Amino acid sequence: MQATLLQSLISGKTAWLQARHVVLAQNVANADTPGFQPRDLAEESFDRLIDRAQRRTTGIELTRTDKQHIPAVGTARLDGNGRRVDGFETAPAGNSVILEEQAEKMQQVQLDHELTTNIYAKMVKLMKTAIGPGT
Repeated sequence: MQATLLQSLISGKTAWLQARHVVLAQNVANADTPGFQPRDLAEESFDRLIDRAQRRTTGIELTRTDKQHIPAVGTARLDGNGRRVDGFETAPAGNSVILEEQAEKMQQVQLDHELTTNIYAKMVKLMKTAIGPGT
């Protein structure tokens, strides 16, 4: 059974949230390390996520029935490369990890993860409803 586009998007978002959580946890773990600069993962654009998810699913490409239609071809990919972020303040030792800022970002990761899992649960419930009772 091949994954649907929505399942691919949910899987990609969950993997990104997990990777971001690891990066934020490393920031917190190095809060007292002299010279440590906090990192964060760059958010992937929705268009890139759709392109990537479409390539991973059935392999069926969209048909352009009019030359003015936007082609569904993309070379974007989620490579997981992090980006450096400038903190609000820097400690005398050169460390710019702000624990409150990291806690806020981790809370956002948790909320996004809950939203993603709720969407998945609703999708499964919808599929079960469509299949009907007795299966």
